[in-house]
Amino acid sequence: MPLMASIIHKAGWVVVHGHRVIRDGFVRVAGGVITEVGTGAAGNGTVVDHGEGALVPAFVNAHTHLELSALAGRLSTGQGFESWVRELLALRQEQTRDHLRREARVAADRMIKAGTLVAGEVSTLGITADLFRDAGLAGVWFSEVLGQHLPESMDLPPADQWRASSFAAHAPHTTAPEVLCRLKQMCDERGLPFSIHLAESPEEAEFIQTGKGRWADFLSERGIGFFKWPVPSKSPVGYLADLGLLGPNLLAVHLVYADAADIEMLARNRVHGCLCLRSNMALHGRMPDVARMVDAGFYLCLGTDSLACVDSLSMVDEMAFVAYKCPALRPEDLLNMATINGAAALGVADRFGSLEPGKKGALVYLPVKAENPKALLERIVSGEGGPVSTWWPEERKRE
Repeated sequence: MPLMASIIHKAGWVVVHGHRVIRDGFVRVAGGVITEVGTGAAGNGTVVDHGEGALVPAFVNAHTHLELSALAGRLSTGQGFESWVRELLALRQEQTRDHLRREARVAADRMIKAGTLVAGEVSTLGITADLFRDAGLAGVWFSEVLGQHLPESMDLPPADQWRASSFAAHAPHTTAPEVLCRLKQMCDERGLPFSIHLAESPEEAEFIQTGKGRWADFLSERGIGFFKWPVPSKSPVGYLADLGLLGPNLLAVHLVYADAADIEMLARNRVHGCLCLRSNMALHGRMPDVARMVDAGFYLCLGTDSLACVDSLSMVDEMAFVAYKCPALRPEDLLNMATINGAAALGVADRFGSLEPGKKGALVYLPVKAENPKALLERIVSGEGGPVSTWWPEERKRE
């Protein structure tokens, strides 16, 4: 049987993952899969010499909402979360579905060009499932549910080697507890990640802790009855714990208002936490306690959230913001948050997130120069180096 042709990607640096960096390295890809990573002469194959910069794993945006891309730059972000949600719902209602799809596709293409090839796309309207596939993104497409009832159809787009489909619940303060439990059960049975916005806003915390407040009024206005929900509860995280929803396949997004006890509980239950710090600062003027999360050994990854609250879906921009706001965070750990940790949170770390043999040959080249691995990683996460180049396996391009 003839051997598959190899493509040998060479660069001044190969970042296998945050804790392994190779000088003058190469990545051999055959049949769309990485077969060898090393340094020096790579043997036979078609050589692509990218330059003096760094080859890194394709970035993973573990949480975004492409379907909100048409709202970019059109919402006020300093008037409180409830006001922002009201404005978002009203403005989204004014858009046609075709317009929402078109802008979502533009945003997806830009995200890919910026080096994100793997994503967790959360869709309430269900309009980005085909787009997620057609744009060429890998990862997980989440069908998001909120309110008191499960949708009439619980069918999901079919899975393949590049992407899966799963369920997300919007949040504990918007989704009935019986719906939360059923969705989580379905994800558990299928071995899929289950995503939820958690401990994001003061309105959420007030509602969960008192059963009252502006959010309670908002739910009543929208016809969502919450009188049988188990509130008051100690905290949004404690609320999910009481429902038995904490576990390794839970992807908890934001966690701005998670306190020390919440963080310890999440870490103990091996929950994956997704940080969206640019979004948090724009909407809430504060960030989660990242240092405490790191100290607790909490599994952390990164997402951008949507263009309704941030100015780009670039993971390079997200990393640079986190590096600036959290200078104590080691660059190798931050890079892993934008790659392998996100892949693990989405359940695709066997295929993406690092440049190791057996994984897909999804690569990003960054034209950044450095004298040593430490300086290289610092420059990568701080956003230095200029435009990126992305490389999918040839087999993926022909799909």
